[in-house]
Amino acid sequence: MLTRILIIGDSQVESALKTYGFGSVLNDRFNGDADIILRKFPGYTTEWMKLLTSSVARNLGSTPDYVIILCGRDDCLRSKTDTRPVTDPDKFRKNLYSLVDKFTNEIDINFERFILLSPLPIHSITLYHAHTGLSIDKSTLKEYTDKTEAVAGRVGAQFVNTSAILDRALDANIGRDGIKLSKEGHINLAEKLVELIELTESPFPSFDKIGVDYVKELGEISKCCSLVQAENIAAYTYVSTVDQYSAYLSKTKRGKA
Repeated sequence: MLTRILIIGDSQVESALKTYGFGSVLNDRFNGDADIILRKFPGYTTEWMKLLTSSVARNLGSTPDYVIILCGRDDCLRSKTDTRPVTDPDKFRKNLYSLVDKFTNEIDINFERFILLSPLPIHSITLYHAHTGLSIDKSTLKEYTDKTEAVAGRVGAQFVNTSAILDRALDANIGRDGIKLSKEGHINLAEKLVELIELTESPFPSFDKIGVDYVKELGEISKCCSLVQAENIAAYTYVSTVDQYSAYLSKTKRGKA
């Protein structure tokens, strides 16, 4: 059973699972011991994203071990053709809190397993040349960072100030468009996330113990996912799945009925 890491966010997470994306880097660092799940909503503000929280949670299949939330950029970045008002920082805080709160109502996960990331910094000089018409107030971005930290502190979640990580080498960490992370930026962000994430212990026998105790290993696996009870799995190891299911049902009230 892999550690399930859900990444949810606006346009800032679009490239998270590309070859160089921070989600892919996480997967590589954990060497196949983590299952990275991406739910991206480019262009969505926190007000819109919080409305989709229940739908996202219901379609996960099982509870994630960590939820990484990165939003806010589309709350404060506007082009000339985008007539939506910029989200007031305090309203952003309320929306973000509501988003997190809705998740905990839908899935059984502790607040400390949430990792809230502040909106990514921008490279204002590059942005000016690459995207005519786009504007963003860096002081507003700072306010969004403070509000994200406030929400994390209120609920007991982990917080990452992305500006503190990326501003030190902005030319290298932000791509040519002035908005999206470069390859180096993705790697630096991923390394910080690695520090905050602990892999949950799998209920299955680890690869280095396979074959050491045959009966015990089968028992451990059967407790997690087999229809055949742990004490009986050895007897059905070499028969078909249908036969295993029939043998299991014969021992239950449903089978007798």
